Amino acid sequence: MQSPDDAVPGQPVDRSKPTVGSEAAALGTATGGPTTDPGPAPGTPSPAVRIPEQAGERSAVDVPTDTAVPADERRSIAVRSVTAVFAVLAILVTLVHVFFVFLHVAPSNALSQEYQKETGTWIYPYFEQNWALFAPNPMSENFRVQAQSRVRGPDGAVVESDWSDLTLDDLNHIRGNPYPSKADQNMIRRAWSSYADSHDAKDESAIGSRGPLTQRYLRRIVVHRFQDAGLNRSLESIRIRVATTAIGKPDASPGPTTSYRTLGWWETKPDDFR
Repeated sequence: MQSPDDAVPGQPVDRSKPTVGSEAAALGTATGGPTTDPGPAPGTPSPAVRIPEQAGERSAVDVPTDTAVPADERRSIAVRSVTAVFAVLAILVTLVHVFFVFLHVAPSNALSQEYQKETGTWIYPYFEQNWALFAPNPMSENFRVQAQSRVRGPDGAVVESDWSDLTLDDLNHIRGNPYPSKADQNMIRRAWSSYADSHDAKDESAIGSRGPLTQRYLRRIVVHRFQDAGLNRSLESIRIRVATTAIGKPDASPGPTTSYRTLGWWETKPDDFR
C-alpha cells in the first residue's frame, strides 16, 4: 500500500487502493472494536472549523444584535429638537419685531400706512420708540393727577369722596422697587398728557379726532383705580384735577406755586368696569 505521504513527487496517487487509515477503520468495524478518527488529510480544513473568508459569509461577531437606542442618546435627541424649535420661533419673532419697528420709525410710506393698525398694536405700549434719548427735554414742572368719586349708597344717597392722589400711589409703588412696572411709571402720566394735548384748557373741548379716545382712556384708568380701592358698579361718576408745580431754581425765592386744573364730572359707562 502506498500512503499519500509516501507518494513519490510527480507521480499520481492511486486513489482506487485503500489507504492505511481506511483499512484500519474497516478492520475495526468488522471486528467490532473501537475506531479512531484519522483526522483530515494534511492541508484539508477541519469540517468543525468554519472560515468565514472561505465560506464567503460574514462573521457573527460583526453583526450587531442590539439595535435599541440608549436612553441618554434619546434624551439628547429630544433636547436638540426642542432647542431647535425654540430657536426657530425666536428668530421668527425677532424678524417680526424688527419689521414692525422699522415701519414705526420709518418715514410715512404706502407700506407703513397699509399696516398702520397692526404696527400700533405691536408697538404700543411696550415698544414705543421716541427721540428723547438723543434730544432730551427735561420736565420743567411736576404734575399730580388726583381724582374724586361719587358713589350711590344702599339707601340711594350719593356720597362724594375726598380727592385721591393717583400719582402718589404710583410713586409709592416705584420707591424701593428695583424693577418698577411701566404702568406705575407712565400710565397715568401719559394718559393725562394725551388728554391735555387733545383738549382745550379753557372749555375742555376736544381738539382733533383723538379727543374722545383720550378722554375715554383717562376715565377708564381712574375707574379701575377706584375699583382697586374696593368700589364696584356703585361708582356713578368721577372727577379729575391736576396739580401742577413749576420746578424752580434751588435758591429761588419765593418757592414755586401750585396751580390746579379741575375737570367736570364724568359719568361712568358699563365698559369702564371691564
